[in-house]
Amino acid sequence: MPVITLEREGIMVEFNALSDEQRIERFGRLAKVALDRFGMPTATLKHRSYMENVLYEVSDETSGCHASLRICRSGWEGDALEREVCWLSELGRDTDLRIPIPIPTLEGEPFAVIECREIPDPRACVLFHWVDGVYAAPEELTPARLRSVGQCLAKLHDHAETFRLPAELAIDRFDADALDVSDHRANVSAYFETVGDLEAFDEAVAATVELMRELGEDSTVAGIIHGDFHQRNYVFDGDHIGALDFETMHWGYYVYDLATTLSYLVPEFLRDVDPGPLRAAVIEGYSAERGLPEGYERMLRIFAAYRVWIMADWSSGSPRMLEHDWARRRLDAMPEQIRDLLAERAQ
Repeated sequence: MPVITLEREGIMVEFNALSDEQRIERFGRLAKVALDRFGMPTATLKHRSYMENVLYEVSDETSGCHASLRICRSGWEGDALEREVCWLSELGRDTDLRIPIPIPTLEGEPFAVIECREIPDPRACVLFHWVDGVYAAPEELTPARLRSVGQCLAKLHDHAETFRLPAELAIDRFDADALDVSDHRANVSAYFETVGDLEAFDEAVAATVELMRELGEDSTVAGIIHGDFHQRNYVFDGDHIGALDFETMHWGYYVYDLATTLSYLVPEFLRDVDPGPLRAAVIEGYSAERGLPEGYERMLRIFAAYRVWIMADWSSGSPRMLEHDWARRRLDAMPEQIRDLLAERAQ
């Protein structure tokens, strides 16, 4: 065991010194090994993205399969991947939503675990059927398309009302009892130095706890949610939406899920596009499929403030994010964003 540990430490030091291009080259070799486990040894790979996970587009002429392969980040959790595969499989059977349907390994497993000497830690590899469509630039986000975003999210929530994971995959509840202001300062405390900035994050958590207790935990208000439904996690084929990246699914509040979607339809992410009609279209599409609770506008502001905190916690704890100037600028603006959202909740 000590020899393995030392070897892995050496690999980590070497790996961290590589450029992204060099890391992706190594991940490509791991991906080819993974595809053997899915019965596609001759499939071609096209690298698509690398942040924490690595994504490849897969084309297999032998089977005619068009798929996406996710090589999971270091520290992946097997139960979380099984929950994701389980929900997506059920959604594929129960709905007409365009989502990434999981493809099992030749042994019938939900994912393959591949160990490669030139990459730190064994990596889970998950294969999904490809979802046709393209990302929309800000100027391509029309009200018609955003209505479909709202409709898609509402259908996910409708399904979540009755969906139940197997007992062995029971998911932790992301509820008021799970939140404690004192436990949510580790990453942000290391980045933000002023008391006022840290208090803004505490206020966001406190307001969220109060709102969660107000809403309760009935399946009509909370259940399995996507958790990260924004412009980089849905694509369009014409005006038809495809939903992607269910990795952050968890038990949470439906209004929070909607607040997450709306929190990216703001000037910061839309350049010169007016966010008002787009945000209204999401609400219109959602409410056409599923009712919204009374006073939902206030709830959206509070959950939006909490979403800012979540992103601050994640970004400030991610060395890869902190490598980027744009990420640090966004982090610096987050306390003021929270204060503005909480000030607006009474309006």
